[in-house]
Amino acid sequence: MLEWLDSSDTSGVKVSQVYDSVTTGLQAFYRSKLLPIEKDHLFHQFYSPELTDADFASAPMVLLMGQYSTGKTTFIRHLLQRDYPGMRIGPEPTTDRFVCVLHGESDSVTPGNALVVDHELPFTQLSHFGNAFLSRLEASRLSSPVLEGLTLIDTPGVLSGEKQRIKRGYEFEAVVKWFAERVDMILLLFDVSKLDISDEFRRVIQATRGNDHKICILLNKADNVTTQQLMRVYGALMWSLGKVLDTPEVARVYVGTFWDQPLKNEKLRELFEQEENDLYTKIAQLPRSASLRKVNDLIKRARLAKVHALLLDYFYKRMPTFFGHAKEQERMIQELPSIYQEISVQKGIPLGDFPDPRMMQQILTPMDFSTFKPVDPEKLQAVEALLAVDLPKLLQLIPEEQVRYGIEEAAVAQIVGMASPFAVMKVEGNTEQSVYKGQWQRPPTVEQFQADFDGLHPVEGKINAQQAKQKMVESHLPSNVLHRIWSLADVDKDGFLTLAEYALAMHLVQMKLDGQDLPITLPQEMLPEELK
Repeated sequence: MLEWLDSSDTSGVKVSQVYDSVTTGLQAFYRSKLLPIEKDHLFHQFYSPELTDADFASAPMVLLMGQYSTGKTTFIRHLLQRDYPGMRIGPEPTTDRFVCVLHGESDSVTPGNALVVDHELPFTQLSHFGNAFLSRLEASRLSSPVLEGLTLIDTPGVLSGEKQRIKRGYEFEAVVKWFAERVDMILLLFDVSKLDISDEFRRVIQATRGNDHKICILLNKADNVTTQQLMRVYGALMWSLGKVLDTPEVARVYVGTFWDQPLKNEKLRELFEQEENDLYTKIAQLPRSASLRKVNDLIKRARLAKVHALLLDYFYKRMPTFFGHAKEQERMIQELPSIYQEISVQKGIPLGDFPDPRMMQQILTPMDFSTFKPVDPEKLQAVEALLAVDLPKLLQLIPEEQVRYGIEEAAVAQIVGMASPFAVMKVEGNTEQSVYKGQWQRPPTVEQFQADFDGLHPVEGKINAQQAKQKMVESHLPSNVLHRIWSLADVDKDGFLTLAEYALAMHLVQMKLDGQDLPITLPQEMLPEELK
């Protein structure tokens, strides 16, 4: 909890304010100091809708985008280690809607119209996009440790061609922009065999402009090519992105194969493990940095609101009193870049704070400047105090919240992050309890694995992690899957495998190769007698 005296109170009375979290502080400051000036100067018509309390209290969100069949939905399944309700995967364009994958006590699907009336979720403002969009929006709830601190946004595959853009029935780029402003990470997925960037995908990427720092690139299905081919594909991808991402900073590119099938190119296993480590570590850290991101976004919004208020005040004060309104308005719209320069010099505001002039010219053209309001000095002063005093003080709460999240992450690590020769720094999800075939719902025949076990030269009846890894990697299963198998098979958690535990591990390997999901916890009926 943090307490300070708010000396920016316009009444001149110092009021003691106490905020027990960054969220409550942001909610209070937005309502009292930023929202009034937004309403006065039509901010929500020009940029983004009014923020709700749920926008500040929501879990971190990850937006996945890409052309069709690049592995967006499969990546979510790989992360959660189970299907989410309503999931469809295939080589054709399967995901035809925006799906918000949320934590829930039981599996359920909520249609878009019902989702946007739930004020506990940050999606109420999506109702502005109309029924055509809401019919293509749904929330999928399921129980998963990953989703307790994270929300995933699955999106329709971006197609090529003008027909697909027109026939959607809603403004796809506008929806993407809405999500981009609110999520903590934007993952752009590319298939190694399909690096072309269609016109619509180009527009979608450009819709995220202003949020470039959130973008990460994922080069998926990388085991379909050789090491030399992968190097060439990586270079071609960077060349293509250089023409689309209008920023001098280099976006982080992750390379891998994010699904649970055996690797086709075993030589790339070590590279994929390192890349998976980096990506999942970044995702795992999102809850710790969520508060900082929300403060940063509110600062960016407040700076834009201040510039917008001064801009509309400029238009209002220069409109003629009686005649020539239309001509003067047209002149100011055409000379908007020079007006930016004039306000920048007069008020000492960086030009980088001003909105895109082409976008502003398009929105301003049908408006009547005489209806704009002059800026209220007290409200403008409140925004300046918010930027200069209040939000910097609120930042002092963030280390406390990061410590709190650090404790929670450590607790998760103790449960699912146990050491194994295949361990990756991943927020592990637990797979659903699938209906196993009868051949897997029984303990393994220990004697069947005696010869293999003896061939590994056990010491005092046990083999170590490296000896077990030597045999288990022959399955070509991804390392994160082998890590979970090790965690289940090492029943006594001593870091070694007995013959019975080794038999159980190989039994689980064969089970996974057969297409079965691994259990959340090991059922008693699968334990060999020696381990009961």
